[in-house]
Amino acid sequence: MKITEECINCSACIDECEHNAIYNAGEGFTVNGENRSALSDDYTFIVPELCDNCKSCAEVCAVGAIIEE
Repeated sequence: MKITEECINCSACIDECEHNAIYNAGEGFTVNGENRSALSDDYTFIVPELCDNCKSCAEVCAVGAIIEE
């Protein structure tokens, strides 16, 4: 799953994600104990290593900005 540039940063997908795989723009995250920098400074993003492709985020996206890669 990937969030496109159409994202309006409403955070609905962050609240929906059961795997804590979605982060706000500019927010760092941790994978396997390793701290990493944000994947995007402009819009909400999905960390591929944490996502299980359940698509619950896409279902709540108000602007259709979440797509399958």
